Amino acid sequence: MPNQQTLSTVQDVMNREVVSIRPDMPLFEAHAIITSHNFDGAPVVDSDNRLVGILTEYDMLVKGSALHLPTFQKVLTNLRLGRKEEDHLRADMEELRKLTVRDVMNPDPLTLPETASFEDVVKTFREHHRVNPIPVIDQERRVVGVVSRFDVLKPIQYVGSQ
Repeated sequence: MPNQQTLSTVQDVMNREVVSIRPDMPLFEAHAIITSHNFDGAPVVDSDNRLVGILTEYDMLVKGSALHLPTFQKVLTNLRLGRKEEDHLRADMEELRKLTVRDVMNPDPLTLPETASFEDVVKTFREHHRVNPIPVIDQERRVVGVVSRFDVLKPIQYVGSQ
């Protein structure tokens, strides 16, 4: 891990092993990927690894459902309802199952260029405190990394543990 004095660009702190998702992926599948990695979100890329959006937990809550998706599924599974209510819930659940990443993603995410300085990264998180993570892209909008607030704070943790 580089020390505080050697941090000069986003590449010093970004995660290069990017877990990305596709726009046509079912929302439930994307949610499972994001939560299994304990991420706040993931970049959405096309077949050429070009950024087309980002999907965050916030997007899923606001645009997908007012409930945490796995909780919603569990509640529906254990719910005892009359036939009429059950039919309505099944129809609503089917509509949720049809949602894709494209339906709820942010198609214009905040990004950082791969040439951004470490100071630019910190400034960006300071100015956009709700955004996390931020895709790092090259000149052709290909995702080369992802940086999160956690990544920015790692050097502080490293220095403190010495």
